[in-house]
Amino acid sequence: MTQEPTARSARADDVPAIRTVMARAFHDDALVRWALPDEATRDEVCAAWFGALVDRYVAVGQVEVVEVDGSVAAVAAWRPPDVPDDHPVLATLPSVPGVVSAVVGPERAAHVFATLGRTAALAPAETATYLHLLAVRPDQQGRGLGTLLATRGLAASDRRGITAWLCTAEQRNVVLYERLGFVGVGDVLLDDAATLRVMHRAPRAAG
Repeated sequence: MTQEPTARSARADDVPAIRTVMARAFHDDALVRWALPDEATRDEVCAAWFGALVDRYVAVGQVEVVEVDGSVAAVAAWRPPDVPDDHPVLATLPSVPGVVSAVVGPERAAHVFATLGRTAALAPAETATYLHLLAVRPDQQGRGLGTLLATRGLAASDRRGITAWLCTAEQRNVVLYERLGFVGVGDVLLDDAATLRVMHRAPRAAG
């Protein structure tokens, strides 16, 4: 019998499972398809790309998972506003640009990250936390696991009284985030492949 989902903070030994969940969940994501058009290698590259991010966020950010029957079924990775620039994990390999460059080439990788970098102009001016990754294993989607994790992270932001923000290229995700109180503040075009929506959510008072 399937157990009730259990949310908790991620541990370092969760990272291999988290990498796999993210690779599966983002296989058909519009942003990932644009950045990594080769479907045959996409899952492997996603695992390395997002795994490098998760390594860092487990050490210096906020990563939470949902377990179902003892396995990681969903994950949320947040970048808080007070990440130390000199933390040793930030200098470890593989780096995110290095992974993508090795697969798509330096010129294409530079274009990908320059385009994604345009979201910085739409970031909150005030202190904020960034929901960098939210992923649910395909066989567990539709059960509210992503909402569960997002809500937990937003509660933490509310307790600190700070804004939360994110970017998504999937319209179905826009609808989800609007239900959670996010508001679109602008778009970044991913060439002619997709549109990346930047969304903010102001902190809410307790209760």
